[in-house]
Amino acid sequence: MIQAYSSNLTIGANTFYPLNNVIVDKGTCETFSGPSTIQLNKRGVYLVEVDGFITGSAAGTGSTQLYVNNVAQPQAVCEFASAAGDVSNFSLKSLVQVTENNCPCNCTTSPTTLQFMNSLAGTDAHINVVVTKIC
Repeated sequence: MIQAYSSNLTIGANTFYPLNNVIVDKGTCETFSGPSTIQLNKRGVYLVEVDGFITGSAAGTGSTQLYVNNVAQPQAVCEFASAAGDVSNFSLKSLVQVTENNCPCNCTTSPTTLQFMNSLAGTDAHINVVVTKIC
């Protein structure tokens, strides 16, 4: 299980949310591997839960979307309407299945990566991510 978050962010449109704080990191199935990436290291099914808010810099429709191995996941996106200066909340849940054996003893395969794309430029943004291996 891993939980990571960032708060008080200024973030551009069409960028991955940075995850600046890891507060729970239990086991080796899920690990933090950089400013915006969580990696899944073992075969199984993972529950990914995301919530947060953003103050939009301009009016428009924004979204937060899960990317797995740099590919947008169509089932894991949440959209929200935003007026300039208004706070918009978002949340999403999705399952991610890792079918290859990505354990450290098999160096020929690479881990599955998770990232979270923001489509709306904003300030005072916050994101919280929890990833749990469920089977």
